[in-house]
Amino acid sequence: MMLDLLTATASDLQDLLASQQLRSVDLVEKYRAQIDTYDGYLHAVIQQAPRDLVLSRAMALDKERQEGKLRGPLHGIPILVKDNIATHPSLGMDTTAGSLALKGSKPRQNATVVQQLLDAGAIIIGKANLSELSYYKGTGLACGWSPVGGQTQSAYVRGGFRLDNDSFVGHSNTSGSSSGSAVSVAAGYAPFSLGSETEGSLISPSNRAALYTLKPTMSIVPQAGVIPVAKLFDSVGPMTKSARDVALLMDVLVNPELTQIPEGGYVTAATGKWNGIRIGTVDPDVWGYEAEARRPQPGAEEQMLEETRSAYTKLQELADSYQHHVPLITEEAFEIDGKNAIMTLLSHFIRPEFAEYMSTVTDSPISTMEDLIEFNKAHAEVELPAENPKQDLLEESVSMNLSEAEVEAAIQHVRDVGRTRGIDKIFKEFNVNVIVGPAESGLTGFASATGYPIATLPLGYLDFNGRPHGLAAIAGPHQDALLIQLQSAWEASTAPRKPPVLQPEWAHYQS
Repeated sequence: MMLDLLTATASDLQDLLASQQLRSVDLVEKYRAQIDTYDGYLHAVIQQAPRDLVLSRAMALDKERQEGKLRGPLHGIPILVKDNIATHPSLGMDTTAGSLALKGSKPRQNATVVQQLLDAGAIIIGKANLSELSYYKGTGLACGWSPVGGQTQSAYVRGGFRLDNDSFVGHSNTSGSSSGSAVSVAAGYAPFSLGSETEGSLISPSNRAALYTLKPTMSIVPQAGVIPVAKLFDSVGPMTKSARDVALLMDVLVNPELTQIPEGGYVTAATGKWNGIRIGTVDPDVWGYEAEARRPQPGAEEQMLEETRSAYTKLQELADSYQHHVPLITEEAFEIDGKNAIMTLLSHFIRPEFAEYMSTVTDSPISTMEDLIEFNKAHAEVELPAENPKQDLLEESVSMNLSEAEVEAAIQHVRDVGRTRGIDKIFKEFNVNVIVGPAESGLTGFASATGYPIATLPLGYLDFNGRPHGLAAIAGPHQDALLIQLQSAWEASTAPRKPPVLQPEWAHYQS
């Protein structure tokens, strides 16, 4: 049988396994071969699980299937997880967050989400590359770069990342920090993956890989065992080729005691129907990346605007109701004394929370943020190279000295702007339940500030270099199922996402 790894979803694979057209051992070998062929160029995978271990697990799951013991829709399906998500040494892989200081460190147990995947029958075949420390190391570093994994390349972008003449999240970049998780799925290394987001790290790389993702309502997915930036804003989430696969992973990952899951699971929300979806859109001329972050390219900005406006017209036709250019307060309102309060809180929380994570591992040369900074200085040729030389965010975190009152005031400000003056205000005044805008915009900051769920809607592909772009949609707290419904309705109403064209010269590329 023909299996197209670039388009196959987990749901497709489960059908093939159920009909005995494929075994899980076959899938493991096919995906490993795809990684071996293309990852010398793409650098989307930091480490593959040892072949004997994953084949042994695949054979055991095939045997369970033959005996009629199915664990659920993920039974026997390969997956990759971002390398800030802890895997016990028994799985044969490190957990590094892209930092050489963490190579060889041994988590005492799997992250809760990893154990949930294993219990559901998934096969973890590798750890995905990422922006080092989930992009909380230094300002202006190239997204998708880590000293352990190298520079992640887009599977779509013709000519690759132009380090010499592009900005840190410019059009040639994968964006981050879940860069490898996104590229891996687009390049056919696995049908889906896990990433994580503090502010934009699921949405932006999925947007640039034409994927569906969802940053869930804060805290409904367990965070234990995930190397943090700040638990107040962090969340693990799925990265997939279909809305249904988002739902399948959410059904495994979400703690049902912390939210209201639809009867029958999130998968029942993937109806393809528009009923009950009331959309307000934000002005794409106002909501977008600044030029210093995404260096403008002739024609690219105009194409993105034109296709976004066309998408708005389609949403107006399809949604139950539609409000054009709702006046959502902009992210400048998050500032206190000229600095974004979300960034201030990240600087405050990362130091103690990093130390807390390090207390859960053994065999590490470091245990604190101060240790990490000194390690990087001692290994500057690889940790602070000329092209990515900064660790100013880490250094700022150890000098941060906020009082308890200042921390509480910053949290209150962020919540007030994001919720009371922001999302909730628009929902109430315009009677909408979803706000849609460009994925490359400050909407991701509002998702962080509020703790509300946010999701991607793939849209188009830039003429000048092939990279995808799309929309983001944010809903109210615990309205994750509504966003899955929106994703499935969008998927049913638009042209199918285009897989990348993997170039022959990438095969067995020697960097």
